[in-house]
Amino acid sequence: MTEELGARGTSVRPAVLTIGSYDGVHRGHVTLLGHLQATAAPEHAETVVITFDPHPRCIVDPAGCPPLLTTPSEREVLLRKAGIDRVVTLRFTPELSQWSAEAFCDKLLRAFALRAIVVGPGFALGRERTGDVYFLRRYGARHGFRVNTVQPATHKGVPISSSRIRTALMEGQLGEANAMLGRLYTLGGTVVEGEHVGARLGFPTANLAPDPGRCIPQNGIYASWLEVDGRWRPAATSIGVRPTFGGGDVTIEAHVLDFEGDLYKTRTRLAFVRRLRGERRFKSESALQAAIAADVERVRGLLQNAKEPW
Repeated sequence: MTEELGARGTSVRPAVLTIGSYDGVHRGHVTLLGHLQATAAPEHAETVVITFDPHPRCIVDPAGCPPLLTTPSEREVLLRKAGIDRVVTLRFTPELSQWSAEAFCDKLLRAFALRAIVVGPGFALGRERTGDVYFLRRYGARHGFRVNTVQPATHKGVPISSSRIRTALMEGQLGEANAMLGRLYTLGGTVVEGEHVGARLGFPTANLAPDPGRCIPQNGIYASWLEVDGRWRPAATSIGVRPTFGGGDVTIEAHVLDFEGDLYKTRTRLAFVRRLRGERRFKSESALQAAIAADVERVRGLLQNAKEPW
């Protein structure tokens, strides 16, 4: 749910805030949020994250609009789980993209009893990104708040970023993506009717139509969890075009182990544990059946004692 930056009223709790897309709420974000909470604690201030929907790049550079690691609602859940008191999601519009840095900060002061802003060293806000850390510190000195910078968390010596995680997912490096996220990558969506190919082969599947704009992992076979009636169940998941049957659109099909119920039209989530192999074209349906059976047994072995997703 998007909000506006309105007036705060006559009595309000002091606030320490950060601003950003926070797509994925990955380990780098969580590190900064920890500093946000540490900054707020001595002043008994509320912790606030200001974020945006849609992603700002989808407005200022539509050709570069990134596939999302989380929906806005998922992002808010993750931020709350990280201990944030308040999440403000601003509707990012062409008009908002033209706010000057000073105008943006003026609106923040009207909306919050601001004590501090916590950001990364490369942060900037406002039209043409003129509101960098240097600007914010000068503005804050005039208006009674300070600006703290936090060095980025790294993975293998390189700063963690949402774009780096997207690249890892789309290149099939699921382990790298999950390591940077700090949890399993998860897709939400609705189960839709498929062509019943899996059922014909003896491995019925739930065909997931993911939420729009989501980042889809590289085609292949994955050990995964599918949420069924509030419970996570092991699943062997295929992402791809079914080359053995002549190809087509990319589908996401999850075979839930030891399950015979009907999931059609239900809302669910799919959490990816490990990429088992790439998508292949088999010479016959029987060869494909044998490969699927082997994939299912690998999933069973991998997940029988594994920790379930968040």
